[in-house]
Amino acid sequence: MEEIEIIHKPVMLDKVLYYLKVTPGKIYVDATCGLGGHSSAILRELNRTGLLIGIDRDIESLEIAKNRLKNYGDNFLLFNTTYDRIPEVIENLNIAKVDGILFDLGFSSYHIEKSKRGFSFQRPEEPLDMRFSKDDSLTAEYILNNFSEEELAEIFYKYGEEPNAFKIARKIVEIRKVKPLKYVGDLLEVIGKSTQNYKRHPATRIFQALRIAVNKELDILERALEITPNILNPQGRIVVITYHSLEDRIVKNFLKNNRDKFEIITKKPVVPSKEEIENNKRARSAKLRVGERRVES
Repeated sequence: MEEIEIIHKPVMLDKVLYYLKVTPGKIYVDATCGLGGHSSAILRELNRTGLLIGIDRDIESLEIAKNRLKNYGDNFLLFNTTYDRIPEVIENLNIAKVDGILFDLGFSSYHIEKSKRGFSFQRPEEPLDMRFSKDDSLTAEYILNNFSEEELAEIFYKYGEEPNAFKIARKIVEIRKVKPLKYVGDLLEVIGKSTQNYKRHPATRIFQALRIAVNKELDILERALEITPNILNPQGRIVVITYHSLEDRIVKNFLKNNRDKFEIITKKPVVPSKEEIENNKRARSAKLRVGERRVES
């Protein structure tokens, strides 16, 4: 547990608690529980009353979270599923509506440091997996070795906004005819041959795109947001932390297009302080948006 505490720092924790308005006795959902960083703070605020429902796709992360949350109370329940299935989870608990939902759309330090699933381009020895849930069948390796040049280019451009998407896709198809791409290092070699003069690491966008494609992240986010009006009590809030423009655009447009159901609490996205970014590099690209369920007339 001590090691996990060191590598995992929940992003914008104080701001999350402030905007979620955690109140003892009420019910909250941490839709991306991860290692339980935000969840443990929510439980602390609940002061052993109410209920916290934690959801995560990664059963290994949930096991870590379970042990961590025991220190803060027993008024929590954890579920290994995708967060677009919140309605099913609360229905099975005979709960009609909840008082707040947190979505932290980043992947945890655990996935980079401990999972050995190839999430980071800094670990060339790891397999090209990138699945949050090992129960899913689609991997980055399968995509890279089986998708067409056009399909690969679309993934890189759509999900990574990669300007060299077609060039990199073409090189991948060329290389895999000789040798399949199995490890992170194999993909890095291809990207290195296809790109130059990048301000940041040339693999950044490609790894983001593959992770999104493997885990269907944007599709799940859109479905999850659409169901939130039906499961939030009046004045209940959704708090969403995004880490790249694609996610942020989806959240921004959802709140804008549902003004009849949500009051937009954050007119502009809330960002981490300079101090937090210095202490936690994962926070540097984070943006937080908040919507409050309107009282129906």
